[in-house]
Amino acid sequence: MASRFDDAVAATDRALRASRPMRTWLGSLRWCGDSIRGTTGLTVKDRAILSESGIEAIVFFLVHATDPDMGARPLHLPVSIASARLDPAAFELEADHHTFYIMEAERRESFARFAVDAFRRAAKIPTQAGDSLNFHGEDIGAFRGVSVITGGDTSNMVLRITTASGDIVLKSYKFLDTGNREPDILARLHARKFPYVARLLGEVALGRGPDRLVLGVATEHIDADDLFAWLCDGWRRSVARELGPDEDFAEATRHLASDLGEATAALHEALIDRHPGFWHPEPFTEEDFRDVFKSATRSLGAALRRLGQLARAEEPGLAESARTARAQLLELRAPIEETLRHLEAHVGGVKSVIHSDLHLAQVLRRRTDGALLFIDFEGEPERGLGERGRKLPPLRDVGSMIRSFAYVRHYVIRDLASDVSPPAPPPRAEIFAGSQGAVLDQLAGWEQDMLRRFTGAYLSHSTLHHSADPKEATRLIRGWAMEKALYELEYELKHRVANFPIPLEGIGVLASDSGSLN
Repeated sequence: MASRFDDAVAATDRALRASRPMRTWLGSLRWCGDSIRGTTGLTVKDRAILSESGIEAIVFFLVHATDPDMGARPLHLPVSIASARLDPAAFELEADHHTFYIMEAERRESFARFAVDAFRRAAKIPTQAGDSLNFHGEDIGAFRGVSVITGGDTSNMVLRITTASGDIVLKSYKFLDTGNREPDILARLHARKFPYVARLLGEVALGRGPDRLVLGVATEHIDADDLFAWLCDGWRRSVARELGPDEDFAEATRHLASDLGEATAALHEALIDRHPGFWHPEPFTEEDFRDVFKSATRSLGAALRRLGQLARAEEPGLAESARTARAQLLELRAPIEETLRHLEAHVGGVKSVIHSDLHLAQVLRRRTDGALLFIDFEGEPERGLGERGRKLPPLRDVGSMIRSFAYVRHYVIRDLASDVSPPAPPPRAEIFAGSQGAVLDQLAGWEQDMLRRFTGAYLSHSTLHHSADPKEATRLIRGWAMEKALYELEYELKHRVANFPIPLEGIGVLASDSGSLN
């Protein structure tokens, strides 16, 4: 059926393929970071008009973004195309002697209204390429209102939608992967009555079956704080002495690491099925190890290239930090690779479905009772196609999580050292006055205690690792922490350049002979 927006949709299609200003606009969007640059190749693979009114159409585009480091990756790009400027940040486009304005669809109420309606009626929308967008939902009431959940460390768009049956969270993925099994994982955990997860309410995917591209999921809204933000805020209040005189935040959070370790072990157990099928553990092979090693060293290479570019930046401080970091990484290359080779000891052990991107911001702390709930099972957004949902040894999640406690320490220190402009090396204790220097020591001690409690609780409750030799388990966790830190470095250099000294410090510690896990 013809639409009054057909010319504008076709013009948007052409602009995505060929317009450098369009790429610049996409690159300015928060979720994009450095993933789309002027030299990034964009190819439109599919599209469909989802809804339209007198002045606006909501349009789905599937775009392949081709990057020298990552290859071709499918990008989910729903946009609002309007005949009026409905958003000051809209991209202006000429089509058939008319001006149209392009916006992120997820920021428009019309998108949320459409999505709720599509979930409720199990919509199947044909696309130009002959595929279909398939919506499945349950227990979703009529639309009442919407707000964008801002902030956080995410390459997705996340909406809180109020419906007649309660609030839901709609997560719209941006960089897609057929390996994204978040809906399947959530459905399984709910079926097994796993207590540490929000309930899945809906899914939208391009196509059907195991090779479908999942574009978004809807889950119940939980009144909670993510654990990373909660810990950072607690430490800031503690440092500012906003807590009561009898409150010791470090002491009050000690049990949390043990609870988190126990919950992580329970998560891994719930994702394993002893019967043949997708959930059945498989042997971790020599080829699996080589793939992990290759992926980690690819992240290292990408980071070195990016640091080389930043070393030529106009800002002197950034250029100097990048040159110093690059020299440090080149010097550490051999011990980095040696630490990664610890993971070869996994060969002959098991790999299984795991969280795949476990860190403190992926855990919610419910405000009513402090219960912990895991979120965001889609995997790491910067991974190549097919890598995000691959089976890995469960200790990979453990190594990933322990890196997150270092981020808490750094964020709190950054607040203390307000005169230190990132990116810069972590401030040393001697630059602080007496009480602040003591806080640094307290934070470092707290971090080490949290690591010990988390890993100890995990290993003692894990049916896969409770009998493992502690020294061997530590070596393996250290190897996975190195793999994660290299990924973090690549990610930060793309999306949050001010943060790259955080994983850089971790890489240096993990590459040393100390055996430390931070």
